[in-house]
Amino acid sequence: MHRMNFVQNKNALTGALAALCLVLSGCVGFTEDMLKIFGDASDAAEAVAPGSADDFSVARLVRLGKIDVDKKHDSVTITLETIGGCVKDGESFVYDTDFYFADSKTFAYSFRGDSLLLSRIYEPDPYEADQTRYDESLIFVGGKSGKLDGVWKNTQCRYREERMFCSNDGYNQYFKFDGDKVEYRITDREDYNYMRTVFVDQLFDYLGNGGSIQLETPYYYSSTKFGQESSGISILSKTGTTMKFTYADLMFDLSVDYARYGDSLHVMLESGGVICVGTVREMDDASPEVCSDDNADYLYKSSSGAFSYERKNSREFEACIDGILGRGPDD
Repeated sequence: MHRMNFVQNKNALTGALAALCLVLSGCVGFTEDMLKIFGDASDAAEAVAPGSADDFSVARLVRLGKIDVDKKHDSVTITLETIGGCVKDGESFVYDTDFYFADSKTFAYSFRGDSLLLSRIYEPDPYEADQTRYDESLIFVGGKSGKLDGVWKNTQCRYREERMFCSNDGYNQYFKFDGDKVEYRITDREDYNYMRTVFVDQLFDYLGNGGSIQLETPYYYSSTKFGQESSGISILSKTGTTMKFTYADLMFDLSVDYARYGDSLHVMLESGGVICVGTVREMDDASPEVCSDDNADYLYKSSSGAFSYERKNSREFEACIDGILGRGPDD
């Protein structure tokens, strides 16, 4: 494999473009606690089944873009584009159909067996202590060895300094390379265990210790063991989307009724006839329908220059739980 030294773009990118670390590898919350370690790329292929053209066709389109292949240096530059965006005209929000933003990342590419590796070398931030230079290769399966064109599925696994790590995100990512064109799509995993997420961990901790619940589409694996022990939770039964548990002599029923990555979340917590509902609606790129002054409190400027949209009821959800427990917000 040709090793290439690329300079990191220090700008935080929006949505699916977030440093292409999020786009290409789902690296949010990437910690030792979350990792599974495999021996080689064939193990990664077994851990995450290869994507098919049918899987790709039903997945949600996120971005279109371009790919520039430099076969001489075994490198590819992937550019994902945003066309149209919510911007400010003076003091008002307007949707600009002419808005354009493109983000490019360059990778060395190689094939190992049936897997495609996209590799970069990351230099330490001169302003951050205790950082070291390292190389990382993202692992994709589903296409044909030796041929970039085709549908490639992110295995959620990567090599870092030749050691393999795998994360556990609740969505699958697909890239289709076709000549100089790129399609990036995602689809939610039907078998994902929503009862082992950051959201559930925060909920358990909130029941016992207060704090806060940051309602977000709960796709990043997080062990709930600490929350259960510290909060005195006793789990009676659970599935991938529901859980029945007790706390402080109260019976609780938790359900994730709807969850779509980067889009929306609807959860319910019921106890003693009281139902607490948590909702999230989010868009990396605010649509024309929500791009208005009426939604000013929910629009946030991204590094692309356009606005994203996020509306959630975390505080109302917490207040409802406090009511079930019979405690005030300051207790």
